[in-house]
Amino acid sequence: MIRRVVFTLSLLFLLAGCPGTDARQPVPQHPSRFSLRMNDEGAEALLAVLAQRTVTDAEIDRLLAIHGVRAMVDNTTRFIPGDTRETFRAALKEFVTTRKSTIGHYRLDESYEQAAEIRALIAELKGDQNLLAEVAAPISRYMPPLPHFTATAYEVAGGVSDGFVPEDAQPAFYMAMNRAEGDAQGVKLNMTHELYHVVQRMARARVPGLDAKVFNPDTAPAPVRLLTVILDEGTATYVADPALAKTSFFRRFGPYVRMWRASYKKNAPREKIAANFAEVDRLLSGLRTGSMTWKQASDVVFTGHGPGPYFVGYEMAKAIDRRHGPERIASLLQQHPAAFFRTYIDLYRENPAAVPARFSRETEAYIDSSLRVANSNTSRTSP
Repeated sequence: MIRRVVFTLSLLFLLAGCPGTDARQPVPQHPSRFSLRMNDEGAEALLAVLAQRTVTDAEIDRLLAIHGVRAMVDNTTRFIPGDTRETFRAALKEFVTTRKSTIGHYRLDESYEQAAEIRALIAELKGDQNLLAEVAAPISRYMPPLPHFTATAYEVAGGVSDGFVPEDAQPAFYMAMNRAEGDAQGVKLNMTHELYHVVQRMARARVPGLDAKVFNPDTAPAPVRLLTVILDEGTATYVADPALAKTSFFRRFGPYVRMWRASYKKNAPREKIAANFAEVDRLLSGLRTGSMTWKQASDVVFTGHGPGPYFVGYEMAKAIDRRHGPERIASLLQQHPAAFFRTYIDLYRENPAAVPARFSRETEAYIDSSLRVANSNTSRTSP
């Protein structure tokens, strides 16, 4: 029997005075409201099956019919195409009967071994009355005006990602509870990052045609998709940063928080920042010339904890926020990603000391050209 626990939290945030904001810049003076729904059905269902010593195809069918489980498997396929639902089926049968996990990359053994820890973590989050406030406070100052929405946070077990947001339309994100080592504060930090991705997707969707031009894998050119990924991941990493530093929220630093801290620390030295910017130059050049595939580029961007391209976007967001404030970050979510890059480039064209690193002249020229094309297309389609 599969136990389902779903609960919803709601809160109205007044951006001028929500808890946990820092003193980076004056806070925008408009309200934003959203709800957060936690769904642990996928994690609970998979853990229940992993505890069995036999499993039928019908039971696996019922498991894959659960949204959180199916999303975890499909996200694994996104990064490892051979790890399909059929591969998951074989992996599950292998583990249940042998207690070994040699098929696929679903971390079934890890989830099984941490089952009690995962359940305790889910219960802790469920009972946390301050969960929404802690997760959402860092986000609120960097949100464009959006209508009220409810985002579903799916707690899952297994897979290749700590957290992810699919490319579908629903406002939802996913967190792998087996990655957290029982550290609720680290999960909250991850939730802030992933929830900001939901905000980004919703903001972009309100601009007709923008998603197709800059993000959709079927229609957006690979170099532009790279720009969008750097904008999305960089701003989400930046927005989550104060939550990492806030001792009022994160008094207990468990292993998951320490992992996130380490990713920020390793990308902080100026020589590492310069190397990260050079890597983005290389990736962009390779995609533009065709010497690199999107798969090759995305493997660089999405591999490991704290990949360099994330922190290129982070440094860009930090410099833009310092100069222009949170409202500029929020507004850039609804523009072509070249506008984010151009805003940063303009900072160091005006004052070289305002930024920690620069892009190559080739990248600058591409950004200028992309923005001209984007603006030209916008003017032609405007009434």
